[in-house]
Amino acid sequence: MNKSFFRKVGFGLGVDESIPSDPLEWSISQIEKLPKLNWSGPIYSLKEMMEFHGKYNYQDRRVLRKKFKNSRKDYKRAKKLLKYQTGHYYFEPLWLYIRHNEAVNGNSPVFQRFLHFWGNHFAIQKKNAMYSYDVGPYHREVIAPAMLKNIEDLVYEVTISWAMIHNLDNTKSIGPNSPKAFKYAERGKSANLNENHGRELLELHTVSPNAGYTQNDVIDMSKVMSGWMHRIPKMSSKIHKREENVPVHFIEAYHDSGPFNVLGKKYVESFGTKAAREMLRKVIKDLVKNPACIEFISKKLCNHFITQDPSDEIVNSVISAWKKSKGDLKIIHSEVLKQAYKFSYLKKFQQPETWLLQFIKMSGLDYFPKDMTYDFETMIPRDKDRVRRICRNLGQLPFRPLQPNGWSDFEEDWLSPEFLFRRIGILNALKQKGKLIHLDKSYLDRIIELNFDNVSEIKTFLEKVNNNEESVALFSSKWMLKT
Repeated sequence: MNKSFFRKVGFGLGVDESIPSDPLEWSISQIEKLPKLNWSGPIYSLKEMMEFHGKYNYQDRRVLRKKFKNSRKDYKRAKKLLKYQTGHYYFEPLWLYIRHNEAVNGNSPVFQRFLHFWGNHFAIQKKNAMYSYDVGPYHREVIAPAMLKNIEDLVYEVTISWAMIHNLDNTKSIGPNSPKAFKYAERGKSANLNENHGRELLELHTVSPNAGYTQNDVIDMSKVMSGWMHRIPKMSSKIHKREENVPVHFIEAYHDSGPFNVLGKKYVESFGTKAAREMLRKVIKDLVKNPACIEFISKKLCNHFITQDPSDEIVNSVISAWKKSKGDLKIIHSEVLKQAYKFSYLKKFQQPETWLLQFIKMSGLDYFPKDMTYDFETMIPRDKDRVRRICRNLGQLPFRPLQPNGWSDFEEDWLSPEFLFRRIGILNALKQKGKLIHLDKSYLDRIIELNFDNVSEIKTFLEKVNNNEESVALFSSKWMLKT
């Protein structure tokens, strides 16, 4: 039956669920449409979050620092109140609870697993409180809908999103052959081309270093991207009070006119704003067709869902699906699922958050707060912040990766005594609080029968465990840590 498949591509089966008669159809059907949110609590759009983030930035930079420039103590007190008023401590736990609710209680856990993958692939670093205000809506409103399209669409829409433009400072980039640069030169000033976004698009998001790109490729890729920015129109005081938290636009005055050479191909731009605006799309179209990009992302998908260091046989199947479908993400994801089912006997040590969500799903833990509303006046209550504390204790806050390439998906970065003890520590703490009291023998037997193929082996193992320790032993066992 390969019951580990339900954890390999999802979060396992809950005690009241039944084993699907066709596991592959069960999984593929979940990636064919955008699932409706199961979450019934408060939720805020990216547009609304720009208002909150803009207010926080403006009040802090333009008002509080000036008002309390002679009193650091008063400034810190006023800034703390500002954080309450703008939900600074509230939104990250809210995004995490929404994310976890869709994984555990939603009707498309497989879709959520792919969303977690792509959200980490197109990671936003811990910068300017983006983890609090922006990353949750960025995942839901930018990445999730694009997962039903072509890889070209996904890369393009992420690349020009507010979150990525701000994360990689593309607003600070001025093409050296742009009208703005020429005006600067007339005044004796130099225009700076920011290479952050161009470099990460090549290195992390598409072709990887395996493509053999050079520094000149990075420079020209950055020139192509110049002009995409969240510029603040000086004539509008209303927008100015949101600081950089305004929509992204393409502004031709900052765009380099080319020509551009990227990975051996020359791109010559026609005259006009439309042609300049479309140049980025043209280059991305070629990047996602590049064999290095196809192999890099195909292998990364297989490494995440199937096993570390997947064989050529596994990866080549996904590469073939990519090429035949011309980058159709539904087809690519379907092939990943087919390979995961075929090779479900191969095991992979799980990241902390994935393990946590499978534990919550399988144990039926009373995890979600009854109410996630907030008064925007006081510190967020501890019960509403529990999710952030748990993720922090496990060593993986999903919206705060330590590196631009996201959280590691390699076993050696998580397989250490410290990280293992953290998982056991959380289980023991929950047990001591009586949160696992419902996990009696019949409950655990049912969970084992639903989610594992080696049922007899696991039950025999638990028979040797001291009374009342069975739940901790199961969820910290090698069979649970790997899938």
